[in-house]
Amino acid sequence: MKGKRVILIAAVVVGAIGLYLLAWQWDLLPREVIATGTVQTDDGKILETRQFYRSSRQELYKSPAPGPVKREAVWEVRLPSGRWIDCDGADCKAAAERAMT
Repeated sequence: MKGKRVILIAAVVVGAIGLYLLAWQWDLLPREVIATGTVQTDDGKILETRQFYRSSRQELYKSPAPGPVKREAVWEVRLPSGRWIDCDGADCKAAAERAMT
């Protein structure tokens, strides 16, 4: 009976982590948006842009003390399909056009 309970708890934990990762991937978790805007493509489509903070570590490799979290402001543009892709702020129009072709 105890072994079944451990397996059930492990399955619930793995499922919860999986649901969190899916929600993050599908952009269901809110991000700290700094700025929003729009760009217009050559064919007249108006696409949304947003700037938000992306967190990462300073070090590329694992260490016992990973160090402080680096927060950098990055831009994304939303394609007509609803998917957000990275852009550089100034090249959001070009990034969207490359992704749509």
